[in-house]
Amino acid sequence: MITRFILSFLLGLTLTGAARANPDKAKLKAEVAAMEDSFCGMAREQGLLAAFSHFAAPDVAFLDPDPRKFRGPAAVRERLGPDKPGVSLTWSAHFTDVSDDGTLAYNYGRYEYRSPGADGHELLHTGWFLTIWKRQPDGSWKYVMDNGTPDRPAPKPGGS
Repeated sequence: MITRFILSFLLGLTLTGAARANPDKAKLKAEVAAMEDSFCGMAREQGLLAAFSHFAAPDVAFLDPDPRKFRGPAAVRERLGPDKPGVSLTWSAHFTDVSDDGTLAYNYGRYEYRSPGADGHELLHTGWFLTIWKRQPDGSWKYVMDNGTPDRPAPKPGGS
């Protein structure tokens, strides 16, 4: 009887470990893609600082001249500053992937940054973003790194 109990217990541990070792990557990719959409939605509705603060992991880092300087929640506030009237940032992931163990993920896609110009006309900047997500102890996803690269300016007429 005890042997059967021990064998059942060990089998349960093995199956639990196997489930952790082989997470449902399609499900996790969908979770991360939805998280990115929620991140953008919050930025649109509540402002950039609120969204970037809410979705940041405690160990978040930004690529800047000195990435050691831009780490943690204070770095989010320092890097973004207060929300500015008329400024909006929207984005959408084109691709999402998750590590085999289900603890890290990334996605990339297009962004649009709109702001008022000095002449009163809206300025539009576009580019690509990359977000790296980390599964938190509570099971949620938080970004640990986020970066954007602006599109190259269109070539000037005449090839110069």
